[in-house]
Amino acid sequence: MKRHHLLATAAMLLFTAPALSLAQTPAPAKTVTEKGQLAQQDMTFAEKAAISDMFEIQAGKLAQDQAKEQGVKQFGSHMVADHTKTSDAMKTMAREKSMTLPTKLDSEHQQKLDKLRGLKGDQFDSAYLQGQMDAHQTAVTLFRQQAENGKDADLRRFAEQSLPTLEQHLRQVRDLRPNVASAAGGAAQQSTSFEKMMGKDVYGENGKKLGDVADIILDAQTGKATQVILNRGGVLGIGAKHVALDYNLLRSDSDRLVARQVTEDQVKQMAEFKYDDTTVSLGKRHGTSSDSSTDHNTTGHNAGAAGGMDSTQPRNPQPNQ
Repeated sequence: MKRHHLLATAAMLLFTAPALSLAQTPAPAKTVTEKGQLAQQDMTFAEKAAISDMFEIQAGKLAQDQAKEQGVKQFGSHMVADHTKTSDAMKTMAREKSMTLPTKLDSEHQQKLDKLRGLKGDQFDSAYLQGQMDAHQTAVTLFRQQAENGKDADLRRFAEQSLPTLEQHLRQVRDLRPNVASAAGGAAQQSTSFEKMMGKDVYGENGKKLGDVADIILDAQTGKATQVILNRGGVLGIGAKHVALDYNLLRSDSDRLVARQVTEDQVKQMAEFKYDDTTVSLGKRHGTSSDSSTDHNTTGHNAGAAGGMDSTQPRNPQPNQ
């Protein structure tokens, strides 16, 4: 009996030992930096960054060929050079991490590129710079979010290192636009005073309403209008979206404003406009902003430079939240 008991005990230990061993040995933990195991947030960032680079390179090449102003041609060349560098860096990282990046533009960016191909001279310059403003505002937001919240350390570092260049591009296009606008000569600037534009409805050429004028952005040096901020939707200011249109696309048509070469679908796709510390605008003196905080006056710019403004100085409104 003792022998049978010992054999039974040995058999039980033999069959239970592997199970005990497996239970005590945890499986290797997979991290988001392991090849093929990137977090969805990181993959989305990489895909959007790749498409952004492709668009900037192709649009920049168009600017070199089709722009009228030399400054726009030079800016396009600069975009091709800078975004080729970031594109190559992203491709190298993708190979190391077994990522599959897009090899062609998505439909949204392809439509924008096709529109640019059909424009020449002043029309191209205006549309290209408007697009560059929108694209770089979107890119700065994308890269800043990745730099702050990205899971993959390499992609987070890439975003951190690329962000200053994108912010520089945004400043450059903001500086370039007033010069191009001055050279082109905006019809709206000559025929409609800033004061009368505030709160007015803006329509597309097909007669559909695009929004109403919430603010007018001014060049800090000349006081000339560079952008019109449209208020889109919302109820009592809640849920409203502000987008920026090139001032020189506007023309006065009887008692309303019409935006040339801009459709409602294009306005819907535009990135939301964000104020920063350097923004100079008419601000809240017309009661168009939903923010009730105190404004800060800008200095050194009088009404005469803005053509038709009263003696009240431009304001720097706080960012809309």
